[in-house]
Amino acid sequence: MLSATVVAAFLIANFAMMFLNPIAPNWFPWVVNIIFILFGLVFLFMQLTAKKPTFIFDKDGFKYKRKVIKYSEIKRLIPAQGGSEPEVVFHDNQTYVLELSWFLPKDRKEIQAIIAANI
Repeated sequence: MLSATVVAAFLIANFAMMFLNPIAPNWFPWVVNIIFILFGLVFLFMQLTAKKPTFIFDKDGFKYKRKVIKYSEIKRLIPAQGGSEPEVVFHDNQTYVLELSWFLPKDRKEIQAIIAANI
């Protein structure tokens, strides 16, 4: 949906540039297009790198997305039930949702089992 919004904004800006062409300098459409292209490349990079969570396990804890969680900080694990995502409850009663819907069902169960076994 966001990709369609970026493309639509680019097309609307170029359509507006057609009307502004007689009064705008010759370099202005080029600058607007370069700005949109750079914004689109940054947006594409963010979409490709930010959506898929990864787990990296070690003996002291695990890294999920960009957050390092140590097993000693975890009070308990609330497993996924129905369509919900599992949650990690810390000792200060803050919760952190683990988005496992990206993974296969067997991988979801394995991740939850590893975390539960190390708490």
